Amino acid sequence: MTYDFSGKTAVVTGASRGLGEAIARTLAEGGARVALVARSAGALADLAASLPNSPVAIEADLSRPDGWKGAADRILAEVGEVDILVNNAGVGASQTLAKMTEESLDAVMMVNVRNLILLTHALTASLVRRRGCIVNISSVSSFSGGVGQIAYSTSKGAVNAFTRNASLDLGRSGVRVNAIAPGVIDDGMWKTAFDSGVDREATFERMRRLLPLEGRWGSAQNVADAVAFLASDKASYITGQTLRVDGGMVI
Repeated sequence: MTYDFSGKTAVVTGASRGLGEAIARTLAEGGARVALVARSAGALADLAASLPNSPVAIEADLSRPDGWKGAADRILAEVGEVDILVNNAGVGASQTLAKMTEESLDAVMMVNVRNLILLTHALTASLVRRRGCIVNISSVSSFSGGVGQIAYSTSKGAVNAFTRNASLDLGRSGVRVNAIAPGVIDDGMWKTAFDSGVDREATFERMRRLLPLEGRWGSAQNVADAVAFLASDKASYITGQTLRVDGGMVI
């Protein structure tokens, strides 16, 4: 399926790698001009150089309390109006409730919830003018939870709740708000875990019985395709939903 985003501007946070990069590429290939937001200036510059439609690289650190404001100010200054906002930036912390610290909880909630909401708020007026759409990246963990994922799962549950409530607030202005909940995706945060020493094959073997669809990993492109659908006119009557892209994961 192909999508036509010609003449539209999309913002993708966490765009420098993994899911964010795949989402940005897919939207750009569909004709959108993409504002790429992330902490890594070098990776953003490399990605921007490979995309069509005059993308804009915006270095911003959404782990800082004021990171949302710097990002919003530059987005509005450099690309003007926003048609599509993809809130993809996210962090995790592998700690059980007993071992969780204030610092780790605050770090996860800062990026995954607080600054996601504040950045969306800052861009809302533009999205309303453009009758645009928002796609938030949640996680299957928001439904299932997981050992050591107390902060991460809680934050993604908050993303689902925000998605539903924002859809109610903005629906009469013509702005749609949905979320994607990826499952076992061989990219993004999983890749970070594997790069830090987590055994990829042992991890997947433990999860294989939970994956009815061919017992395989999902890909970043699977998620990007779902985002493109929800951001497109083909999803014009869909709002307030969290779509699981998880291979039918049994939880």
